[in-house]
Amino acid sequence: MHEWALLIMTVCVPAAVGGFLFLGLFHNKIAKADQDSYKAMKLPVLTLAVLSIVGLFASFFHLGTPAHAIYTILGFGRSWMSNEIVFTGAFIGLAVITAALVIVQKKTNPIFMMVTGIVGLIAVYCMASIYTATRVNGWDNVNTYLVFFGTVFTLGPVLAASLMSTALKGDLLKSIIKWAFAITVFGIGIQVIGTAVFSVSNAEIEMINGAAAIESLSGYSTMITFRWVLEVAGLVLLGFLAIASVKKVNYALIYAAVAVLIIGEVMSRYAFYVMGA
Repeated sequence: MHEWALLIMTVCVPAAVGGFLFLGLFHNKIAKADQDSYKAMKLPVLTLAVLSIVGLFASFFHLGTPAHAIYTILGFGRSWMSNEIVFTGAFIGLAVITAALVIVQKKTNPIFMMVTGIVGLIAVYCMASIYTATRVNGWDNVNTYLVFFGTVFTLGPVLAASLMSTALKGDLLKSIIKWAFAITVFGIGIQVIGTAVFSVSNAEIEMINGAAAIESLSGYSTMITFRWVLEVAGLVLLGFLAIASVKKVNYALIYAAVAVLIIGEVMSRYAFYVMGA
């Protein structure tokens, strides 16, 4: 598997998108609870901006000659790759601007966060459409959209919540963790649906050489199983934090949940690109 640059980009960017959406949605909830929204969201905003930049640099390695990207942009509106470059670039630009405003103004702006996240969702849609527009190794399937958007809702909320956790207190922190857990359940749930759809339609999804696409994954069954074990483990950790009656949140558990979910999503994306190897 040689698409490591794409793997990094297609995990980092969707995760950052989900994080900005989560911050934008819960900004007012934090402000109304008389807690310092700037203090709570400064680290998450800066981290998500850096994550998006990491995705940008990873994409440069895939392009080979980044300067040629300008020629690809000329196809905007006619090519999914051109659309993806434009909207991903816009998302990263907005992420950096949002982070810069946090540093300069010493306050957070929920409108900027939401706009950044919405543009990011369009970028993720374009990103997935690049693959569904092909007929290569099972990518031409609704599962592709569910895989990419699954990362948005699986990693983004829990990452943002974990970065806010040390700045929040009491019932508000528990509420944020509960919402992160609920959205993460949704994110993993749509990926499960995508996997089911892919499996059912396997007979219709064939490689150019005539073999079923799923055959390319036969040697990775152990890794794929372990990926789902990690995803479930992350949910269990988040679920415990969300429903446990203890008042003090165990930060090690929420960081562990983030870590195992990241590994799980990386393994998921690895399997996705194996189909195109």
